Amino acid sequence: MPGISFAAKIENLEAMFRFIRKEAQAQGFDEKKVSQIQLAAEEALVNVIKYAYPGKSGDLEINCSNKEPGLEIEISDSGIPFNPLSLPEPDIHSPMEKRKIGGLGIFMLRKIMDEVKYKREDNRNILTLIKH
Repeated sequence: MPGISFAAKIENLEAMFRFIRKEAQAQGFDEKKVSQIQLAAEEALVNVIKYAYPGKSGDLEINCSNKEPGLEIEISDSGIPFNPLSLPEPDIHSPMEKRKIGGLGIFMLRKIMDEVKYKREDNRNILTLIKH
């Protein structure tokens, strides 16, 4: 499973995107799907960068696995424990002024990807994104 580590910093996002796009293209996804995969991964990566290491620096690791019939992206960090899948789905039908702030990114990520899994293992958050 090809993998790469990065300092969890916004300035590393472009390099993270290049890695994910290359792996998605190698799996044969068309440009539209590659962009959707990148968008979903961006939400997960930005959440790690912004929230996993409050008041300190840290790293994250991205592993990609081309599995028939799709791509599996594993994003892991050793930041504070957080399961993004534990958040309730936002009420997208209520008026904008009555909606709570936040939660739309994870909602979108779940809609774009075919499967999304989370586990905490060896003091690491591991979020797995799968696109068939």
